[in-house]
Amino acid sequence: MAKQEKTSAELYREQRKARLAKAAKKNKKKMLTPQATKRIGKITAVIVVLAIICVIGAVVASYTGIIERNTTVLTINGEQIKQPEFAYYYNNAYSMAYQYANYGYVQYDTSKTPDVQTYGGEMGEIKDFPEDQTAMWTDYFEYYAKNSIQTIKSGVAEAKKLGLELDEDDLAAVQSNIDSTKSNAESGGYSLSAYLRAYYGKGLSEKLFRTILEEQQLYTKLSDTKETELKDALKKKDVEEAFDNGLTTYAVASFRSYTITAETETNEESGATEPTEKTLAAAKKRADAIVAASTSENAFLSAVQKDANANNDDTNYLTDDSNTLHENVSYSDAQSAVSDTDFLTALFTKDAQTNVAKLISSDTGYTIVYVLEGAHKPGETFTYDVRHILVKFPEEDAAEATDETADEDAATEEAATEEATTEAAAEEITVEALTKEEMGDVNVALDVNGETAKDKATYQKAQNILKEYLAGEHTEDAFAALAKKYSEDSNASEGGIYTDVPAGQMVAPFENWALSEDRKEGDVGIVETQYGYHIMYFVKTNATPWDDKIRSDLVATDLNDYLQGLADDEAFTVNVENQKGIEKVEDSIVRLARNQIRNAANSANTAN
Repeated sequence: MAKQEKTSAELYREQRKARLAKAAKKNKKKMLTPQATKRIGKITAVIVVLAIICVIGAVVASYTGIIERNTTVLTINGEQIKQPEFAYYYNNAYSMAYQYANYGYVQYDTSKTPDVQTYGGEMGEIKDFPEDQTAMWTDYFEYYAKNSIQTIKSGVAEAKKLGLELDEDDLAAVQSNIDSTKSNAESGGYSLSAYLRAYYGKGLSEKLFRTILEEQQLYTKLSDTKETELKDALKKKDVEEAFDNGLTTYAVASFRSYTITAETETNEESGATEPTEKTLAAAKKRADAIVAASTSENAFLSAVQKDANANNDDTNYLTDDSNTLHENVSYSDAQSAVSDTDFLTALFTKDAQTNVAKLISSDTGYTIVYVLEGAHKPGETFTYDVRHILVKFPEEDAAEATDETADEDAATEEAATEEATTEAAAEEITVEALTKEEMGDVNVALDVNGETAKDKATYQKAQNILKEYLAGEHTEDAFAALAKKYSEDSNASEGGIYTDVPAGQMVAPFENWALSEDRKEGDVGIVETQYGYHIMYFVKTNATPWDDKIRSDLVATDLNDYLQGLADDEAFTVNVENQKGIEKVEDSIVRLARNQIRNAANSANTAN
């Protein structure tokens, strides 16, 4: 059979195959040896690992704030101010504006970010701001941060020059601030580090936070030391003169008052419910009778009691001073009882008439005021420091349940209540009294005991905590530690401390215990209030001289000039080293504001 000729397609495939074989043979001479291939593989692997490390490092640096902590934004007196410290003061300025706006103190619109709002000087002047530019709120925040740092750093330098150092009380105040911040963080589900990072921005570590607080505390110590020095230098005649010229500011007065409110009727034309000429005349007749009878303080009280009895008021005005007596009250406090400016102006003079009744009219009736003493020096004011551990009643806990959990817990709570009632009926709880051996040398002042306690089970818990204290070291620190461990009050993280508490601030049982005439430092006890049982520890009484406010006011200008002079020293001029770092802080606050606006809008939508 004759050989068949190849087609053109077959010829093309053969030629292509030959070219590929030739090229492969040629390239084989250029191929790397296995050893070389292995070395290149290792190099490639190293490059990949390094790339991964760089990516991880960038993520870690971004998260932990390493970059921010190493970014210098300002220098002052040779000290580098890093971005996180600047951000701390910048954020504080924003927080103040936000809070003041909610109280209506400043014209800051919380529905807008600060970079789009004109600053009108509501929180002070921005010194040296260019006249041809319009200041925004972000400009004020930047100025506040720079000015705060300048003020604190100059004060700290002066304090160190004078040899001032933080003592135990100062360090305790710093720690209390940190503990309070930590408590706020934990209540929001944050660690302290995470809270600082979220609230103040990246890079603010716990260590830097403490350093900032310690510097602020040292500055406060310098200010207090200088103020005391200036006060001590004042002459007595200067203080007396200031008192005489400012009686409505510094003096107090004493008087009794009784108000007769005229009966109201509905006006047929206007529909308003208001006193009429007839009812006002009847009220005045009653008031005139009291004024005529008030030849003495006792006569005033008797006339008031007679009027009350005749008008179905069963209050005992003869024995209960709280209904009529205003003793040693300031001008502003007196206004809450008597709104007549002419009367108060006359009352707050040294030659005010005393032991006399005055009739004051108003649109709704009449007030009879019996003047006991006109303007006079207030005397010392006393406050007290006290620690406590609160053990709440069970119903107090239930009352604080959120709306979201209230319905869910209702059935469980009802079942638990029934069970508790059954158990209580089956077995009466008996609380054994503390023994003398348990009390030792500690003065234990109990305003309630196991027999008189409203809730014996809760009282037993309180007594057990007191026993734990009595069994250990009898010190304030030991009590504070127990407060942190057991107290259910909001200041538990601060060791249950209340400082400089004035009379009238706390609920009666709490205050009566603390202000008892025989109360001494280190006394402990238990009192019962509507909140539960308070294990008490009395710290101390604080006495403030009557002229302390006058002296503070007289030296205020000199003190401010002294502190401002330190800040104005050329050595403490603020130098901007990195404007971009400052702008990053501003950007973070703008983002924070934007998030707050969005959250507020979401909350409003949810509520609707």
